[in-house]
Amino acid sequence: MNKVWDFIGERVSRGAIFLFIALFVAAIYWFKFSATPVDEYKVSSGGVTDEVMGTGTLDAKIKMVISSNISGRIETVLSDQGNRVRADQLLVTLDDDQLQLQVKVALANLGTAKAGVNKVREDLKSSNVALSNTAKTYKRYKKLIPKKAISQEVFDKAAEELGIARTKQSGAEAAVIEAQHKVVEAEKVLELRKAQLSDSKILAPFDGLIINRARDPGNIVVPGSAILSLVSTEVLWVKAWIDETELGKIKVGQSAKIVFRSESERTYSGEVARMAVEVDSETREFVVDVRVDKLPVNWAIGQRAEVYIEAIKKEQALVVPEIYIKWRNNVSGVFVNNAGYATWQPIKIGISGDGLVEIADGVKKGAGVLTPISSTVKLADQTRISVQ
Repeated sequence: MNKVWDFIGERVSRGAIFLFIALFVAAIYWFKFSATPVDEYKVSSGGVTDEVMGTGTLDAKIKMVISSNISGRIETVLSDQGNRVRADQLLVTLDDDQLQLQVKVALANLGTAKAGVNKVREDLKSSNVALSNTAKTYKRYKKLIPKKAISQEVFDKAAEELGIARTKQSGAEAAVIEAQHKVVEAEKVLELRKAQLSDSKILAPFDGLIINRARDPGNIVVPGSAILSLVSTEVLWVKAWIDETELGKIKVGQSAKIVFRSESERTYSGEVARMAVEVDSETREFVVDVRVDKLPVNWAIGQRAEVYIEAIKKEQALVVPEIYIKWRNNVSGVFVNNAGYATWQPIKIGISGDGLVEIADGVKKGAGVLTPISSTVKLADQTRISVQ
């Protein structure tokens, strides 16, 4: 009885082994010789644009930090961030009590200086009269001395008085000049005090938008202290950093698309406004300013955005979607349908953009190029295919 069961077990084991081998061979055959499902795309003519991409931030062409030219205490801040202002609009006032007093003192000093000029001018007139009289006396005595009509002592005294008169007249002229200098100095001081008083009222230098407020009433400021930040909204652009290898493709006036990270699903149009002429020594990138035609409803200076510049555009070119391009040893190519089998064909590619690639040489219009439906499958030469 045991021998019967051993015989049956042996036969079952052999059958299982043969079944496993058959299934294994069938699987190999299926994987090797079954058709691979593929998508086929007919090479067609279409437009393609070579885009240069860069990342940057929204910025204003004209911007300014509003600060004080003098030290003082802020009395009022009349604008806040988010407010639009006009040129020469009053933005900030400083406490001006001391400045008002300094202007009054300067005015008084100027009045004193001018009065001093009037006084020394009167003294000069008196000196001129005295000099004229003594000069006449000296000339008369000089004519009389040869005739012995006067004594030598009288003549010498007349000469001495002439010298004294001349000295006084020169001193009076110098006093007038000095007094006039004091008037000029007093005028300059008054001008300075008035300017300082004027600086206590800070005006908007141009039409724009307040984007930041750094100080409040009561704060003490010194020259250069930031109070408000103002930008002009006439020209807003994205300052985009682009790799130096793309330098030859960029020109002023080229169209561009801007995608703000706050609205990644929407594209805004723009134009290259200017290019930097310096490359960063570390990143090897240069700056391109791309003007934005229309901004999002909510925007902020400094927000991030991606810029896509239309470098080269062709309206009629042989194009295929990028997923159909297959690379071998750094050589571009496509798989073509060769009577139900995939054949790799090297190609020369041109420009690319928006997921499309131009085929400059290698295949003709209407040729079918292939890509596997499954992303886990790779095509090889002579792979049997099934176009889906």
